[in-house]
Amino acid sequence: MQAADLPAAQPSSAADTTAALDRIGGAVERVTEVRSTEDVWRLAGEFREELIRFAFQALIAVGVLAAFVIVYLLVRTTLRPVFERSRLEDDARNLLETLAKYTILGFGTILALDQLGFNVTSLIAGLGVAGLALGFAAKDTLANFIAGVTILWDRPFRVGDRVEADGEFGQVKKITLRSTRIHTGDNKVVIIPNQNIVNSKIINHTMQASLRMVIPYGIAYEADIAQARAVVLAVVEGDDRIRERPPPEVGVIELAASSVNMELRLWLKNPHHEGPILSEYLEKIKLALDAAGIAIPYPQLAVRIEQPAAERVPPAGSGKREEEAP
Repeated sequence: MQAADLPAAQPSSAADTTAALDRIGGAVERVTEVRSTEDVWRLAGEFREELIRFAFQALIAVGVLAAFVIVYLLVRTTLRPVFERSRLEDDARNLLETLAKYTILGFGTILALDQLGFNVTSLIAGLGVAGLALGFAAKDTLANFIAGVTILWDRPFRVGDRVEADGEFGQVKKITLRSTRIHTGDNKVVIIPNQNIVNSKIINHTMQASLRMVIPYGIAYEADIAQARAVVLAVVEGDDRIRERPPPEVGVIELAASSVNMELRLWLKNPHHEGPILSEYLEKIKLALDAAGIAIPYPQLAVRIEQPAAERVPPAGSGKREEEAP
C-alpha cells in the first residue's frame, strides 16, 4: 500500500469523543501497514491530533465536575447554619445534605459525560425507565420513605416524645426513613411503618412545656360535694411536680346512675410524669376519701322475684271457701 492510499485525517467535532477514539484506534492499526518514513510521520500526526483533542475534552469534563464539587461544598456550608437555627433532627439534616449532594454532583456528572461525547439523552431516558420500574416494584417502600421525609420535615413528634400513634402509646425511640420505633410502657418496642403513622391520628403528650392531667372519681349521692372537693385538693398540696398557676381544681362532671362523678384537674410541670402521677393520685384520692368517710359507690343490681298470679296461695283466714274435691 502506498502513502497516497492512506485516508486523510478528517476534522472531528469537539463533542464527538467516541469518533475521535475510533480514529485513534484506526491510526494505531494502520501503523502495521506503513512502508515509508512519510507514512510514519503522517500517522503520528493523526494520532497526536486526536489524542490532544481527547485530552482537551477530558480536561474540560474534569473542570466541569470540579466546579460542581465546589458548588456542593458552598451549598453545604450555607445549609448547615440554617439547619442549626431551624433545630432539625439529625436524620432530617443528613437526608437533606445527602439529597443536595447527589442532586448537584449528579447534574455535574451528566454535564461532564456530555463533554466526553456520551449520549446523555439516552442515558437519562434509560435511568428514567429504570426508576419508573423500580418505583412500581417498591411502591410501599417508596411510600414509607416519602412519609419518613414528611415526619422529619413536619416534626409532629421528636425522639423522646410520648405519643399515641396507630393505636400505640409510648416514647419515641428512633425515627428512620422507613419506620418509627416506639417504646411502650410494658417495655416493648413497636416498629410502625411511617405510612401508617402519617395516615393516622397522632396525639403528642409532651410537645408542650406543660400538660393538664384529669383524674376522674365518684362519690355517693349522700356525700357532701364541698367536703369531697376539699379532701381531694388537700392531697395535691405540697407536690412540687404540680404547677401552682393555674391552680388545681375539682369539678362535678356528671350525675350518674349510682354516683356523683367528679374530676381533679392538674397542670404538670413535666409532661413526662403523666403516667406515674396518674397512678399515684388515683391511690391517694381513694385513701383520702376513705379516711374522710366519703363513700365511693359502685354499680349495684337488685333482683326482685315475683310469682305469677295463678300460683299465689291465698293467706289463711281470708274468708275464701275452698271447693271440695269430688
